[in-house]
Amino acid sequence: MRKKREKRLTLSCGLPQDVVKGGARATLFGNTSVMIEGISGVVELGDTCMRLKTRDDALAVLGEGLMLRELTADAAMITGARIDTLTYGRTERRERGGTS
Repeated sequence: MRKKREKRLTLSCGLPQDVVKGGARATLFGNTSVMIEGISGVVELGDTCMRLKTRDDALAVLGEGLMLRELTADAAMITGARIDTLTYGRTERRERGGTS
């Protein structure tokens, strides 16, 4: 019942479901920066892979020359020479160029 109410509220207000449910939201700025909101921690930091903990799972950012520019209690700004991939779901590390 509660889920149906949340869905109706989301649809009637025109809000994205992640806003109502508290999920993660990633906003890409070209292929060199990404702002990720709705995180609860950092799992891994590296110059080719960064993984951030979200409410339900983890979000991985893969690229080259990655740097964590800003970190707050619930958001992170990551920049790099190039951001190739954002992957949501699996918590184990995915190697670049490997198979899923």
